[in-house]
Amino acid sequence: MKDILVLCLLILFPIIGLADISKSPNNLFISADYSCFKYSDSTEYVFTEIYYSFLRNQFSFLPDTTGYYALADINVELKSETGDFIDSKSWQAALHASSLTEANQSNYLINDIFTGSLIPGNYDLTIMVSDVNSNASGKRKIKMIVPAYSQDQLEISTIELAYNVTEADGGPFDKAGKKIIPNTRNVFSHDDTIVYFYAELYNLDRSMENYTLDIRIYDSNNNLYKNIPIATRPILEKPAIILNGINISAFRVGLYNLQVNAYSGDDSTFTSKIFEVSPSKLEWEIAREKRELADFPEADKITNEEEAKNFRNQILYICTRDELKQYDELSIEGKNNFAKAFWARRDTNPSTLINEYKIEHYQRFRYANEAFSTFKSKDGQGNGWKTDMGRVYITYGPPSDEENYPSSLEEKPWIRWNYNELEGGVYFIFIDETGYGNYRLVHSTAKREPKDYNWENRLKPSTIVK
Repeated sequence: MKDILVLCLLILFPIIGLADISKSPNNLFISADYSCFKYSDSTEYVFTEIYYSFLRNQFSFLPDTTGYYALADINVELKSETGDFIDSKSWQAALHASSLTEANQSNYLINDIFTGSLIPGNYDLTIMVSDVNSNASGKRKIKMIVPAYSQDQLEISTIELAYNVTEADGGPFDKAGKKIIPNTRNVFSHDDTIVYFYAELYNLDRSMENYTLDIRIYDSNNNLYKNIPIATRPILEKPAIILNGINISAFRVGLYNLQVNAYSGDDSTFTSKIFEVSPSKLEWEIAREKRELADFPEADKITNEEEAKNFRNQILYICTRDELKQYDELSIEGKNNFAKAFWARRDTNPSTLINEYKIEHYQRFRYANEAFSTFKSKDGQGNGWKTDMGRVYITYGPPSDEENYPSSLEEKPWIRWNYNELEGGVYFIFIDETGYGNYRLVHSTAKREPKDYNWENRLKPSTIVK
């Protein structure tokens, strides 16, 4: 059987606009897209480029003689829309990094491209990627509509959206003298600034000197959002290359439809492509901070005694005695100023507009109330932050691992939290003395925490924890 799909190679490319993609331990995020172009001497087949990408930091890297490596198993299967098998390919790709810090750096995409000679029609393409060094894997399915191109009518290819365009370097992403890095998600953030796009125009009337391009962008309501000035271009190459960029810095967040219209004499043709504009990383982080703090208005501004009391409770485990004493002596306005200075002193990265420490603290505080509360007040507020487990969680964060020992005839239920990175490795022992889920801290190897080296005696059902 004739090989339909032809493999190329992996390319590493840094992307700064992927704030909304989170790292999942067992699920690889894969994105894919395709473009169709006319063969110069054939109407039976269409030259099809298929692009896919995944994040490098999703993979588990192991040491080797040159640094660190990961292996990706890649499987591709092409079927007709009715489910008939057409072709498949499988291969393994090696990923390299000089250090684990480099390997885990966020927002680095691994880009790949393979091509196919396809008969016009509809296809289902499945791309499967798995990490050889772990159990992580991912799958992406896309539906492909491969158009038919004639030999004599004015026609335009599909649109390829791109992150970046540079001079050609002889690699698989080269076209028309340029290296075009595809955006497989068709999502651009305000950090990306420019939406690049590539298309080809076929069967121009060579008796004409020029052709005209009219590029328009419509919003999600199909209203004209931006109209790029009509351009008249000389007919030079065959096919005519359409390579342009649109500045999206001022675009609203949302979906857009890029429409490219071409005119030559009395003939016309058009093609279109949907793309999305997402917030910049900074915009996304600011929005995330607002979401995280939405339930804690006093985190940003203290205006009354109730908010002042709430704020005191929220910082009780992370402030010093002197800070708490100072806070208690201040007026409402003074407490509001204290809160601003309090978070500013603890900002782990003052160069950003968000306070990462503050966000992390309130995430812990919220989780403590959700996970460890034994009752809720009339206003729905839990007491989880007051419990021993809540205090430890708020102070030190989530444990590295948890050992849970249920109730038995010989022992009360108890839990051990291990913190492998704290003080060289420490643990906390909690016992449920009543059997109603109220776990109390009885012993810890951490500094300045309760000590009872005979804590195992307290597990006896007849023993009361004090």
